[in-house]
Amino acid sequence: MNFLALDTSSVACSVAISKGDEIFSSHKVNAESHSLTLIPTIQETLKIAKIKLNELDAIILGIGPGSFVGTRIGAAVAQGIAFGVDTEIVTVSSMETVALEAMIKNNLDKITVVQDARMDEVYIGKYALKGDNIENLSPIKIYPIEQEIISENNNEITIVGNGSKIYSNHHKNKSIKVLDDNYSLPKACNLIAVGKKLFLNGKSINPDQLIIDYIRNEVASIKKK
Repeated sequence: MNFLALDTSSVACSVAISKGDEIFSSHKVNAESHSLTLIPTIQETLKIAKIKLNELDAIILGIGPGSFVGTRIGAAVAQGIAFGVDTEIVTVSSMETVALEAMIKNNLDKITVVQDARMDEVYIGKYALKGDNIENLSPIKIYPIEQEIISENNNEITIVGNGSKIYSNHHKNKSIKVLDDNYSLPKACNLIAVGKKLFLNGKSINPDQLIIDYIRNEVASIKKK
């Protein structure tokens, strides 16, 4: 099966193609505007993978939360391609992919993702890894940066994300462990692991069902039928 994955919800323009068992990816941090770099990056990655758009089974889209402008650009491009080649879209939380990579590479079974929401606020989501599957322990919510995460039974909490250091600096809580920046941004290659399972479980949508929601704690949703 063949998939195109993309995430532009952060400062990274991240694109990956899954072709059978092979993955080809490009992850450019602090690139030019996503509106200038995303389509050329997709074209370049398609060329390297030696695959055409009409050979895709679906497009896997990271839907944030994160940059509203970046997320809209990614959604618009995903919709345009999906309409053009008559394929479907699988939506994946960008924070979920950050959590997945961080837990696998650091041998963790739980993690809290803290992403910068600007205006002195952060998005917070809690996740657990059970076997090969990631479980969302709580819905993603937006909090004032001053609000402290309370650990269960005062156990250490491991946090990751582009808002984790700022958050930690506000609280000086010894029970909070901050992972390094290698895991702070969503990567398209990690979207594929989650998106494939969703696709095989019938969780894809038609491109006209994808809309951008401007509510701060929800950046994309499925249009009600």
